[in-house]
Amino acid sequence: MSAARVNVRHINIPKVAKKQIENAVYWTIKKETPFDDKDTVFDFEIQREVTEQGVGKWITMVYTAPRAEIEELKGLFSQIGLPLTGISITPFAIQNLFKTEWIPPAVEGTVASLFIGNDFSRIDIFAKGKLIMTRGIKAGINSMVESLMEKLGITRKEAAGKDRSLPPLSFEQAKKVLFSLSPDSPPLMENDIGFGLTDEEKFETILPALERVVRQVERTFEHYTGGHNYDMVTRIYVSSAMNISQPVIEYVGNQLGIKSDILNPLKSKIPNIGKSMEQASVSEILALIPAFGLALSDNAYTPNLMFRFKDKEREANITRANRIIFAVFIVALFVCSGFLLFEIQKARERETVIAKLEQQLSQYKPRVDQNLIAGMLSSSSRQHQLARTYVDRYLGMAVISELSSMTPRNIRLIDLKVRTGAVQSGKMTAKEPKREAAAPKEEAKNVTVEGVVFGDRKALEASLAGYIMKLKSSPMFSHISVQKNSIEPLRKDEVLYFVIEIKLV
Repeated sequence: MSAARVNVRHINIPKVAKKQIENAVYWTIKKETPFDDKDTVFDFEIQREVTEQGVGKWITMVYTAPRAEIEELKGLFSQIGLPLTGISITPFAIQNLFKTEWIPPAVEGTVASLFIGNDFSRIDIFAKGKLIMTRGIKAGINSMVESLMEKLGITRKEAAGKDRSLPPLSFEQAKKVLFSLSPDSPPLMENDIGFGLTDEEKFETILPALERVVRQVERTFEHYTGGHNYDMVTRIYVSSAMNISQPVIEYVGNQLGIKSDILNPLKSKIPNIGKSMEQASVSEILALIPAFGLALSDNAYTPNLMFRFKDKEREANITRANRIIFAVFIVALFVCSGFLLFEIQKARERETVIAKLEQQLSQYKPRVDQNLIAGMLSSSSRQHQLARTYVDRYLGMAVISELSSMTPRNIRLIDLKVRTGAVQSGKMTAKEPKREAAAPKEEAKNVTVEGVVFGDRKALEASLAGYIMKLKSSPMFSHISVQKNSIEPLRKDEVLYFVIEIKLV
């Protein structure tokens, strides 16, 4: 949309929390230039940090535009069936050229862009690719045409004295003379006004108006460098609504004392296109620049009147959430991949073990089968039963032998009872005639030992305790409990009478 309908300002706001930035910008700009929220769209962009009197602040670019005009543009594109994703202005389109480094000198330092329009002109200053200042100038092509009309008017009067049939001088005729300064415009014919004027004479007639434009630009530079303590502007790019001529470009640069040129972003960035653009006229290049700059727009760095601060915050939150989800997914993927590789490795190890076992199994003769296993099980059961029979048969002798070897001389055994755990059949009671017989029970295997301990009266208890500890060390005995122990008289001495119960393993 027209840059004249968008108010662009730069303000300084204090460094505040991220959630408070919008309020700080809103109340600061509303204090300087009041506006109605219902009729105006408001947005801003934090550009860089500065220090004022030891306090850190942010330089912020704020821009406002009429809401009605934005809605009108959206409705127009909606009627023709094209979705409109953004609305911007020419200064922001030129900023795209600088930010994307299509014009390298503009990124390295501070440059300016001068647009000479019909009724007004505009000067934009860019520092390292960012729009730092924009200002309108109330002078343009029409002012130059008026200066030219004054010169041509005098000439017209002189000619009218000789030929009174000449028509009065019109604005369009004077404009045609002005445009003839550019090599892109058609030359004047013999019957056109100003045909006899040279390019130098035409240029001299527009100098007063052009001088006013240059002086306004110069004051803008002085305000920019003095009031904000910025770097000097080192280059200016000139464009115009008319077919601008090279003398105008050179004059602007010479008066300001800096380099001047036209914007040609395709010259250095794309060599093949740059060569073809060398053959293009200046007017064709200037006509291409706004469209080309707008084509480079991106919501990340281009101010968009349809995609403002809150929309950027919302998109940033969505992007952040998506990145977190993606990161979690990647971590889960790595964990699952690691687990899968671990399981694959385990499966390969099992396959290797199975292959070795199968190889070993193939060497057995005869091969192991179900019948062989059943025969081996039956033989093992018979051997186990035979061993069990020998255990039951010789258990008493083994117990007597173990006790004999572990009983010291001062202890005499006077009675020994060995229960070998014979199996008893279950019995049916009269009250439960239909219930099956109870399962056979196996009595606990134990030994009851009765004896006496001889020796000193004070050492009898210790001797019995030592005897019990010695019995506990035997692998045949699992648990030993003293059933009875007492001092008894025997002849002239006293002995310790004891009864112990020993459980067999």
